[in-house]
Amino acid sequence: MTPFQQKCYQTLKDKVPAGRVITYAGLAKLINHPNAYRAVGSAMNKNPFAPEVPCHRVVKSNGDLGDFAEDIKIKIKRLKKEGVEVASNKIVNFKKINYLSLKN
Repeated sequence: MTPFQQKCYQTLKDKVPAGRVITYAGLAKLINHPNAYRAVGSAMNKNPFAPEVPCHRVVKSNGDLGDFAEDIKIKIKRLKKEGVEVASNKIVNFKKINYLSLKN
């Protein structure tokens, strides 16, 4: 595992609580690599610690669920279990529950 991946996983686990989501770009900003959103996506795809490291909480900038290494139905199930509403593979009330929106 690379130091970059470790930073992604630890930051996600420590900062983004259940019931909230963050974008790939948002997580890249949190780890001080604002242009590395694709690398964040790659790290989430390789996450060996799911669901303890909740990669299911990372979504696209428009609120779409994006990809998931496991079946997308598992991502939806985990999000719904945390109280996140999902419709048509998109986060309902995305701006309201986006972690970085809460910080501003």
